[in-house]
Amino acid sequence: MTVLVALPVLALLGLTILRLSGHDGNRFTAAALALTPYTAVGGLVITLFALVLGRRLQSLLALVLSISLGIVLTPRVLPDGTSLPDGQHVRVMTANLRLGLADPATLVRLVRDARVDVLALQELTPAAVAALDRAGIADLLPNRVLRPKAGGEGGGILAKVPLRQIVLVPERSRFEMPAAVLDLSGSQDLEVVSVHTVPPVGSEVDRAQWQRELAAFPSPDGRTRPRVLVGDFNATLDHASFTQLIDRGYSDAAEVTGEALRPTWSQWPVGPPVTLDHVLFDRRLGAASAAVYDLPGSDHNVLFTDLVLPR
Repeated sequence: MTVLVALPVLALLGLTILRLSGHDGNRFTAAALALTPYTAVGGLVITLFALVLGRRLQSLLALVLSISLGIVLTPRVLPDGTSLPDGQHVRVMTANLRLGLADPATLVRLVRDARVDVLALQELTPAAVAALDRAGIADLLPNRVLRPKAGGEGGGILAKVPLRQIVLVPERSRFEMPAAVLDLSGSQDLEVVSVHTVPPVGSEVDRAQWQRELAAFPSPDGRTRPRVLVGDFNATLDHASFTQLIDRGYSDAAEVTGEALRPTWSQWPVGPPVTLDHVLFDRRLGAASAAVYDLPGSDHNVLFTDLVLPR
């Protein structure tokens, strides 16, 4: 019985140490770290289990570990209360189309209802571009920088305002990550990257590539245009490689607005829902709101953010 209690407590201890120490470890621990919110809840179950069996020491340890993870997770459901800039609003949406199979009519309706200014797409195929055009996307977002490809490698950016393609991401990724400058009506323009990094869980080679891609994104530069990285990072706020990118001068829109525990990816029964899609914005900007919407045909949800630029 002692062993039966000790094993889950030791697993909880290992994951907590890994999370708090800021290491992603290998591809298996990277997958486990994505489940940190579930681990915190599971720790409470382990606490009660050990307590019922009279293992007070193990129960106390599990409780302390669960509380430690809970402290890490709490800011994700609390808006940070930072005052917003007083400049132009830019309504940003991102959608992973799952090999181009996502329902185009639903996506066009979401774009229309949310009055989206710029849409970042991942896993964009030539057939998906044609389907979106038939559904009327060009009437809402006529300007585009697209790199469609068969399978899951394509990407693109669509916008209400004129776009100018630029290069911000080194051409070393398996997936297309186009970048563009939005020619906004105010005094500020905005750089946008449609992000799609490789998943870190396929192999150790993929994990290393994932870390290199996250490290390769450019840091914000106060002397140039504000920048937004938006899309499928295949990372959560519990991955050190991702938080290191944020710490270079970005903010996560969902975390800032208290919506960061809303999952954006699910492929049950392969794994429970987790938050892999993000809008990272230069800290000169602000986030007024964030929301997640279902997208039939895709294993990802749509992520929407209302960003505010400085005047």
